[in-house]
Amino acid sequence: MDFITIDVARREKKGSTASRKLRETGVIPAVLYGLGRPNADLAIASEELQRFLKTGSKLIDLKLGEKSQQAILRAMQFDPLSDAIVHIDLLRIDKDHEIEVDVDFEFKGLAKGVADGGIFEAVLSSVKVRATPTKLPKSIVVEIGGLNVDDAIHVKDLKLPEGVKVLGHKPDDHVCHCVKPKVVVVEAVPGAEGVATAEPERIGGKKPEEGAEGADAAKAAAPKKDEKKEAKK
Repeated sequence: MDFITIDVARREKKGSTASRKLRETGVIPAVLYGLGRPNADLAIASEELQRFLKTGSKLIDLKLGEKSQQAILRAMQFDPLSDAIVHIDLLRIDKDHEIEVDVDFEFKGLAKGVADGGIFEAVLSSVKVRATPTKLPKSIVVEIGGLNVDDAIHVKDLKLPEGVKVLGHKPDDHVCHCVKPKVVVVEAVPGAEGVATAEPERIGGKKPEEGAEGADAAKAAAPKKDEKKEAKK
């Protein structure tokens, strides 16, 4: 990864109001910290920052008049509505000392297993690595063309530049894989078409057979008055 030189200036005024006025003039506020030295409040022209971001590098050679300081882009803050950059954090670095940085994966090719009905899945999108600044890669390229169904590329399979070490993952952790589609079993929903349903339980009231039809049947079965008299004799 190469250092990209950009011009910066010191910020004399601090606070949200001063920062807002800077942004209105096309200047982005920044803070530089690290290496046990005091923080420095800086201002970077939006055009300079955009030019740097387009290079894909995270390493900056800050030019402040006749002085220079190497740094790495540590964080960017965005406006939640416009998505515009409102502030950046820069960390001082020494080109001869190792640093830890998140590096994105770049997946190239089309997995063979996709043609056989498999699904390619990127398990990791980036990985933290440790290296000296000049050995840091912009991205880690992963060739996935040879992946068949049930194949995986592990952390131990990554082709890293010399002097670059992956942190926070075991050698057998998956970076990506090609897997069979998952079969989802959908349970029948009671009441759906073609699905038999039990008669709902009645709470209170008479059952259908005890309703009007049941009452008529009971009347028909009951002995008449004359029949009762005959029975008494």
